[in-house]
Amino acid sequence: MSSMIDDKSSVHSAAVLLSGSAGELDWVLPILDSLLKKGFNLKIIFLTRHSRSSVQKNRMLNDFISQENSQLQTHMCGGYFFEKVEHFSYFIHRASIKFNFTKKPIVRNIYNFLSKVLKKFYLNHLPSNVLLLKKKKCLFFSEFPKLRRPSDQWLRDEFRKAIFFYCPHSPHIYAENLDKNYSTSQYINYGKNYFLLLGHPADFSAINDGKELAADDLERVFLGHPKYSNNWLLKFKEKSHTFRSSISNRNEVNILVLSRGIGGYLDSQSHLDLVDMTIEGVCNEIKNYNLLIKKHPRELNSHWDVAASANPAIKIIDDHMMNIATSVDFVISFWGSGAMDCYALGVPVIELFDPNKHPKQQIFYNKEYTTIYRLLGIVLPANNLKELVRAISSLKNNNFLLPSHEPHPFFNELMSASNEWNTKIDKILVTHNLINN
Repeated sequence: MSSMIDDKSSVHSAAVLLSGSAGELDWVLPILDSLLKKGFNLKIIFLTRHSRSSVQKNRMLNDFISQENSQLQTHMCGGYFFEKVEHFSYFIHRASIKFNFTKKPIVRNIYNFLSKVLKKFYLNHLPSNVLLLKKKKCLFFSEFPKLRRPSDQWLRDEFRKAIFFYCPHSPHIYAENLDKNYSTSQYINYGKNYFLLLGHPADFSAINDGKELAADDLERVFLGHPKYSNNWLLKFKEKSHTFRSSISNRNEVNILVLSRGIGGYLDSQSHLDLVDMTIEGVCNEIKNYNLLIKKHPRELNSHWDVAASANPAIKIIDDHMMNIATSVDFVISFWGSGAMDCYALGVPVIELFDPNKHPKQQIFYNKEYTTIYRLLGIVLPANNLKELVRAISSLKNNNFLLPSHEPHPFFNELMSASNEWNTKIDKILVTHNLINN
């Protein structure tokens, strides 16, 4: 594809709406990098304070949005009042669907009035240079849960020429049955204006709500995950291989911990137990080590802060996990999609997590719970301290190399699809005359 813009007198623009965490920007980053190289102007819009803070704590992502480039601008819309109003608009929108307000004239009139007020408030808080795009063909990127929010329809109403992309907030695999056959051949109507981007057809089967995600005007495009493409991974793989090949010349072993905080999956005691098990397990097997902690974007009140203050070998790192993973010998994950990032670089991963103790979003398989990453065959499982020590010992005896077994074919399908993401995105841009063929 040519990177020439179809109308040299007019530069095209793309707006990225961020409301959750750094993962939203991380998933779409290779696409944004490609758009910059094609001459697009990028506008990164933070709709919440948390999303801005999360990106600031990720060195690679923050470096990207802070680069000296006249084509890239960042905007902060989120504030306490804005976030409360946006939350309220979502609440009444979902209530109107659940209780069918439209059939009650008085309630419908009140709801319609409130919606108009909230819509005006929302749009007035968008950056002025974004509002100037109303009559132009431009791109919008946001995570796919935004399809459930009224602000999505407000934007569609105002930016009628825009192309909307709805993306995952991480490369998490939603599918549970990896052995089911899914057709990877797909007809895509590139002429539509709304696109749901997902990694694999199995993901849609798992998340399909039969409502917003199944809308007729929303075209589903399965393109893997852009950051798993060979082009994007190459420099990380080379750096990782160089570092890990130097193990015989180093006195210390570097270990990355992909942590998970207190919240929906772990209670306070379970989080504390995982931290303590990690430290004890490493100390039992490795004399000299550096424990590099990558906190989850929503990890607050972490016990790692206490542990780091007492142990100089423990360091909390604010960087992209792929950057950190290029300088470690192996990884300990508290269950999360970061395991795929590290495995994709050739770095072995131990998953320290008991899915039977914490079954939320886990998979019931062979009369017990397991994790998607264990089914994929990309992690060494460890439910407890004893199993963690055994896994570390196994890696140490193998010079910290990946186990020789092959991952599940599903993983290879996903990685293969990831190498084609740019072909499909470019076809959308060509169809809408945003770049030349």
